[in-house]
Amino acid sequence: MFRPQAANIRCPYCGASYQTPVFSIIDVGQVPELKQVVLSGQLNASQCPNCRNVNMLAAPILYHDPEHEFLGVFIPPQANLTEPQRQKIIGDMSKALMDATPAEQRRFYMLNPQQFLTMDSLTEKLLGFEGITPEMIAASRRKVELIQELARIKDDGIAFNITVKENEKYLDQEFFTLLSNLILSAQSEGAGPDLQMLSDLREKLLPVTEVGRRIQKQRHAIERLGRQPSRQSVFDAIVKGDMDEVEAITVVARPVLDYEFFQDLTARIDGTSGAEREALEAKRERMLQILESFRAAEQEAVQSAGQVIQDLLSAEDMEAAVDEMLPLIDQGVMSLLLSNINDAEQRGAAAAAGRLRQLWDLIVTAMEENVPPEMRLLYALAEAEYPEATRALLREHKDEVNEQFLAMLRATIESMEKETTEDPERAQVARHLRNVLTQAQLGV
Repeated sequence: MFRPQAANIRCPYCGASYQTPVFSIIDVGQVPELKQVVLSGQLNASQCPNCRNVNMLAAPILYHDPEHEFLGVFIPPQANLTEPQRQKIIGDMSKALMDATPAEQRRFYMLNPQQFLTMDSLTEKLLGFEGITPEMIAASRRKVELIQELARIKDDGIAFNITVKENEKYLDQEFFTLLSNLILSAQSEGAGPDLQMLSDLREKLLPVTEVGRRIQKQRHAIERLGRQPSRQSVFDAIVKGDMDEVEAITVVARPVLDYEFFQDLTARIDGTSGAEREALEAKRERMLQILESFRAAEQEAVQSAGQVIQDLLSAEDMEAAVDEMLPLIDQGVMSLLLSNINDAEQRGAAAAAGRLRQLWDLIVTAMEENVPPEMRLLYALAEAEYPEATRALLREHKDEVNEQFLAMLRATIESMEKETTEDPERAQVARHLRNVLTQAQLGV
């Protein structure tokens, strides 16, 4: 695989200098995870460790997708290269790709990469492989614009209603998914005003759009189940609910939807006939489809995480590889790595366990070095004893405890409180942080 190279960046917002990994040759046949990074527009994006603004580094990119026999190249115009310089860069990258490809896998198309004048045009080409047309891309861009437009006029009832009516075709499931993702992003960044604005917009759109009313119905179905629904209450809700409600209940009640549950549901179906039987069979089929989609996604995530771990373990310089691949190391990678460590220790494979533990320590160290100061403070407050130790921390970092930090703390607490039914330990941490929030607000 082609590893990213370290590049020195000077932040245009605050002037701070820092290093960040930069990908130039992307072979999604070797690292499939990078496809989504490119499509999401996050390739070679980095966050300044000083001011936290996100910077995009414009760098030459060679993109290889062997499945579609595609090789594309983009040279950013701001590089101000002459044509001979452009061709030399393209030739060097193409040769590096060819040299790294086994002879039996080399193809004629790899000798002549398609050139793209903009990153957007390259992305559109890649989206075409996923069945996404230029019209669909234009519609998605309009939805982003529409969110901004509706947020701006949400308090003007007449203008808001007119705009909603004129843009009904765009207010679909994709629109609400995009809006929810923006809200989650604002929560993670502690963006108080943006978070409130986007949340208010979503609530205002729910009752006046078809998809919004469906979301409301699903929300109410989940609320009726309560925080700790029993197997019987889930069963009754599935039997009584319509298909929209069944889909929502299936997602949130997965822990109780085991083999025994479906045995009981099948027995119920066998005892019915006619339209009732057909409705229950359709619900069962839809539930199984949803559960299978989760299983497939989880399996794919495990395979991707396993590949990342294998690449790191096989690297000649593991520490350097961790630094380079840090953007690909997520919670899934860490969970699988910990599971592998425990398995090796239980089998008595001391050498393997030691190598895995070494990788774990390197990753943790690298992550700690890249954690923003406000997140370090949040972690420290979560682990400190309340009230004396937390009070001391708040006083020591009083300059960092600003409105942005408080907004991030509130968002973290709210996110944890939503998951209390599945993880009592997180519920305890949420209560602890809620007390810390009160301390911070009172300035004690």
